[in-house]
Amino acid sequence: MTDTAMGRIAQISKVISEGGYDKIFRQTFECLPDEKLKKVYVCYLSTSHGPIMGVLYLSTVKIAFGSDSPVKYVTEDNKTESSFYKVHGAGFFSSFSSVYAIEFTLHCV
Repeated sequence: MTDTAMGRIAQISKVISEGGYDKIFRQTFECLPDEKLKKVYVCYLSTSHGPIMGVLYLSTVKIAFGSDSPVKYVTEDNKTESSFYKVHGAGFFSSFSSVYAIEFTLHCV
C-alpha cells in the first residue's frame, strides 16, 4: 500500500509541475488540432512484464496509456535500457501498438 501511495503522490506532483493532464497528453501523444481530452484515469496497465502504473487518457479520437516512470527492458544486444511505456489506438479500441503483449486490464487506483 505504501508503494501505491508514494506512486500516486509522485504522479500528482508530475501533473502539477507539467501543467495538467491535457498538456501531458498533447506532449506525449500525437493529437489532431480539434481533438479533446474527455476523461483521465490513474491506473495500472497489466502487461506480460507485470503491472505498469500510469494514466489512461480517453479523447474524442483515441484511447491512450502512458506510464508514470520509465520501464526497463533488454535490447537485442543484451543492454539494459529504459523508456516511458506508451500505448495508443485511434478509433477507440481499433488497434494498439506496443513493445509487449498487452492484456488491457485496468486496476484503477
